[in-house]
Amino acid sequence: MGRGITILIQWAIVGVYVLAMFLFAGQDASSAGYTSSLLARWLPHLSAAELRQLVFLARKAVHVVAYAVLTLIVYLAARRTKGLRRVALPFAGGFAFIVAMADEKYQSRLLHRTGTVNDVLIDALGIGVTVLGLWVMIRIKRQNKEVVEDVEDKR
Repeated sequence: MGRGITILIQWAIVGVYVLAMFLFAGQDASSAGYTSSLLARWLPHLSAAELRQLVFLARKAVHVVAYAVLTLIVYLAARRTKGLRRVALPFAGGFAFIVAMADEKYQSRLLHRTGTVNDVLIDALGIGVTVLGLWVMIRIKRQNKEVVEDVEDKR
């Protein structure tokens, strides 16, 4: 498979992922009420207060993970795209953050959802942790490459 096709497939994955996020947000199954009823059936021994806490934590964890994954797949696509290669990491973080803001704006218009600035900040946590993790990995990879080059130069 050619390099161009591979890049197109990576960007198609990004597009499908973003579309899936918005489509899921539009479903009743994405509401806090649905999550609460589902967890109440699975964990009937929890009190109402415990259930509320669990629903809150589970929903916010999903935000963090969803935007971490988005940041990663955008980074992987941008890293292979000629014009974005040098700025792949900040591009991925910025792209994911723009999607987070657009998603919350969209959710604010839905009857079963609420779009909040706090959720954008929680999304930003997933984005930030991923950007930081990728940055550390890039730095380690560069340092290891420099060490190998130094060793080879000394031979």
